[in-house]
Amino acid sequence: MELISKVIPILLLFLVGYIIRRTNFLSRETMDGIKKIVIDIALPAVLFIAFVDLELKKEYVGLILSIVLLCILMLFIGFMINKIPKISSPVFPFIMSGFTFGLLGIPLYVTVFGEANLPSMAIMGIGHEFFIWIVYISAVKLVFNHEKLNLETVKGFITSPLIIALVLGVTINLLGLTNLLYDNLICNGLYTTLEYFSGIATPLILIVIGYGLSFNKEYTKPTIVYTILRLVIMLLVGYLIKFTIIDRFMEFDKYMEYGYFTFLILPPPFSLSIFVGKYGREKDAELVNNITVTYTCLCVIIYIAYVFMIGS
Repeated sequence: MELISKVIPILLLFLVGYIIRRTNFLSRETMDGIKKIVIDIALPAVLFIAFVDLELKKEYVGLILSIVLLCILMLFIGFMINKIPKISSPVFPFIMSGFTFGLLGIPLYVTVFGEANLPSMAIMGIGHEFFIWIVYISAVKLVFNHEKLNLETVKGFITSPLIIALVLGVTINLLGLTNLLYDNLICNGLYTTLEYFSGIATPLILIVIGYGLSFNKEYTKPTIVYTILRLVIMLLVGYLIKFTIIDRFMEFDKYMEYGYFTFLILPPPFSLSIFVGKYGREKDAELVNNITVTYTCLCVIIYIAYVFMIGS
């Protein structure tokens, strides 16, 4: 019964976002502004808090590299499968890799397992963010705009609020300065402010995602095919890497097991449709949006079923 109370907020917040769009209660521009607050302020606050108190272990380096390997391998598999004429599309390789880690993975995980256990999943986000900024975005630009890795991409990685939050959190942790956040009045005030922002992250993210749920029937067939291919191959490759590589150097506790599964079922990055729209054709961007919406709904259904399964 306790699990039901944890799942209901996910569904209700999605519904609130959907109703807001259907009733025009808030404009798209307003929702975009809320989304920017979440991405640039609230989410970094969540990650900073998660990493500043995290018990750092040397095994985490191997886990981070394994996540990078998973992402690169899935991108490579995407390019290989894309050679099949009936499947081929310029967006397919990018559908196969990358995750909506911050905008969906974190709120789903926190809603059920609590912010106290977020570090078990957050550590996986380090490898993912590195892959997205250095490899994924560069590959998108190369395919759609024939643009190679440049200083702009590197600058985007370095100045990303999420990366800054990760680095600051880990640095303070390594230097043993965490106590300052509680003992020093000014530092404690700043930390409390971050906790306030952290508290609004999950509900706002889920409302924003619910607001964006729309489906174009024109792309139904490729949407279904691409969604099934990604989900099946991602789970196969993800657990193959876990059993053959990760399990050799570290043992997951139950919260890391939950986090890893949650990570693997996440949809492609929501930002992909923006990049494709900027560098590619409009119909490709619409297809990507269709897939991310469909995959998001499927992800939530699988996640809820998984939560009930592990709780039974």
